[in-house]
Amino acid sequence: MNKERLRYAILKEVNEGNTPLTEEDFDVSENEFDDAVNFLSREKYLTGLLWAGDRPHLHKIGPVLTERGEKYLNENSILSKTYRGLKEVREWIKL
Repeated sequence: MNKERLRYAILKEVNEGNTPLTEEDFDVSENEFDDAVNFLSREKYLTGLLWAGDRPHLHKIGPVLTERGEKYLNENSILSKTYRGLKEVREWIKL
């Protein structure tokens, strides 16, 4: 599993308003998903998370990209050229 691609995909989906999101959407483990979301929050790419049961949750209302998160999406044009959305994300993050 490619951590950078998972993080990018989470940011991209939140930016597109495709929430709620869970580990099942990306076919990764709960720990892998939580680690990615925690990283995005800690590094100030994503804000507005709901925390419950020691886990971050990306519900329909709440999560938004920060200016830094938007900049990250814009600066990673290589990833944006290959990213095709949630329907194909499971194979994409495994590369």
